[in-house]
Amino acid sequence: MKKFKLKKRCGMCSGKDFFEILNIGEMPPANAFLEKKDFDKEESFPLGVQLCKNCKSLQLRQVISPKLIFQDYCYATRASKPLVEHFHRLAEEIANNYVQSSNDLVIEIGSNDGALLSKIKDRCRVLGIDPASNMAKTAIQEGVPTLVEFFDTKLSEKIKSEMKEARVIVANNVMAHIEDLRDVFSGVKKLLSPEGKFIFEVHWVGNLLNEGGFDQIYHEHLYYHSLHSLQVLLNSLGMTVNDVKLVPIHGESIRVYAGNSGTSSEAVRKLLDCEIEMGLLDTKTYQNFSKKVESNKGKLNKLLAKLKKDGKKIVGYGAPAKGNTLLNYFKIGPEILDYITDTTPSKQGKYTPGTHILVVSPEILLKDLPDYALLLSWNYADAILEKEKELRKKGLKFIIPVPEVRIVELCNDKPFENLANFSINSVAKAIIP
Repeated sequence: MKKFKLKKRCGMCSGKDFFEILNIGEMPPANAFLEKKDFDKEESFPLGVQLCKNCKSLQLRQVISPKLIFQDYCYATRASKPLVEHFHRLAEEIANNYVQSSNDLVIEIGSNDGALLSKIKDRCRVLGIDPASNMAKTAIQEGVPTLVEFFDTKLSEKIKSEMKEARVIVANNVMAHIEDLRDVFSGVKKLLSPEGKFIFEVHWVGNLLNEGGFDQIYHEHLYYHSLHSLQVLLNSLGMTVNDVKLVPIHGESIRVYAGNSGTSSEAVRKLLDCEIEMGLLDTKTYQNFSKKVESNKGKLNKLLAKLKKDGKKIVGYGAPAKGNTLLNYFKIGPEILDYITDTTPSKQGKYTPGTHILVVSPEILLKDLPDYALLLSWNYADAILEKEKELRKKGLKFIIPVPEVRIVELCNDKPFENLANFSINSVAKAIIP
């Protein structure tokens, strides 16, 4: 495969007709943090999203070769405490509700550093699959057997012949990363036992559109899923969406429970109706989304320019991939942010792709307290604001860029602003508990 290609066929339904929704321009891969000496070698690629007219799946217009993104991957699940806790709760659910014996097999596609499977490896057989050798090494050290592979139908047949069918196949935040989803879902169908469950989480396009979390758009994320488009794909393969939950992770995601048999729950019907009510099958909704992104861009840049003019020191807080979409598209560089703090060791000492802002350990905030911190990991706002309560007492103010630009500060030791509902779409929450 070339380094990138224009996508001409929908990977969900094989449709060929698209609407262009948002053109972000050219930017490097969002997780391609680099050293200063490599600035001149950095490559950028076009980034934009389009809507399939047939299945209403929002997806990238251009696809980068996965080898450029995933074989030396710096995103680690264990670097995020809220995410680890979230996956541990899911692991407990899987073990309690679906694992019936120690011989049952639970497979995770895109297992990263093994945070989820390590929680249940003593209760059943487990197998991780991930193309990032550095992350697989960490998982293996944690006692999680891991194949350094891209999952596809061919690999599913090999696993089935060697390990038998899987009781559960789980995939979190990975079904947005794979171009040929039909092949992957076909592999899941073959590998899953007749009574087995395929449990996967994906960013929900309803949150992307209604909460304005456009920074979820980057080269790794080829798809932005609705339950409608996922159901089209699963049904075409003879699988059924058995249940669905909205989960407050990465802004807002949907957790889908699918299988080779069974019926659909009331929650499935309600969310499908909710998506129609929200206009997720209407092209105009997506066009309005692009206008909202431009409006947010103007507001944030105006605020940052004013603060810098007033002599305020601003840094970035968190260096997630999503933050690099925002920084590049909004053209926020080291002239605005002195540095960015992040807990991921592999990112520290490196520079953000495209904007070239230095990433450092959060410990620097104890010695060099800025006036403002731009919260690039806004999807964890509640946990971060609580975690940094002491710094906020000393005067650190947080700028939250999504869904609306606003400043959160702590005055006179008052309780911090509760953002528990910050990432939950109110319409969907009212319909789906």
